[in-house]
Amino acid sequence: MPRPRLPTCRSALPPAVAALALLAAALTGCSDDRAFEPLAPGHWWVYAIEARVLDEPRHSRYVARNDAAGELDGLPVVARRAQASSVDYLHRGEDGVTRRAHRRGRNATLIVDQPPRVLLPADPVPGKRWSVPSTLALIESRTFARADRVIVRRYPVTLEKTVSAGDAATEVPAGTFSDCLLVTGQGRTSVRTDRGNASASVSVTTREWYAPGIGLVRLEREETSTSPFLKSGRQTWTLLDHGD
Repeated sequence: MPRPRLPTCRSALPPAVAALALLAAALTGCSDDRAFEPLAPGHWWVYAIEARVLDEPRHSRYVARNDAAGELDGLPVVARRAQASSVDYLHRGEDGVTRRAHRRGRNATLIVDQPPRVLLPADPVPGKRWSVPSTLALIESRTFARADRVIVRRYPVTLEKTVSAGDAATEVPAGTFSDCLLVTGQGRTSVRTDRGNASASVSVTTREWYAPGIGLVRLEREETSTSPFLKSGRQTWTLLDHGD
């Protein structure tokens, strides 16, 4: 199998690659000027992340940037780099904006997404639905035994996403945004508790606001359970700044 040509980090795009990216945008009838998931190289975002796991508040920053355009398996992709060592290879096509592959860690192996993960569908109208794989990341066992830890065991959960509105508004540190795409997600999975002697159902809900020409401006995620062995967790992302 021939080795795929992947994007590398560089400040300027070769003319042929730039033309390829423009052609892809034209073929899909979508411009980054109004796109809910911009893929133009150079676009960047800074988020504040507030989370609560086992009632412990956690604060962090998340920085992402569209680094460079290139090609993967014959398709035009953009490398979105986050936190220095995480890279997603994104493609805008007939299915919308999809993640075709990703890498976690500076020397990590490239992982091809099979099937590609849909970030946003091509026609994100209210009522549009699709599925996204995820992993529990916020709910935790009330005990400190490693055998009971939920996050350590990385339980998978499928989120059923829906475009709930096309004119939602939200306010974040970067400003007030209207005409946002509001995407909601629902998922449920079962985890083992009490040293494996019991099981519990965990519900995951998400809400994401996407502003035209900017992308994600706010995200809320909650993982809850009625089990006495588990403690619910919450997380919020808010856009601090962005640019291109």
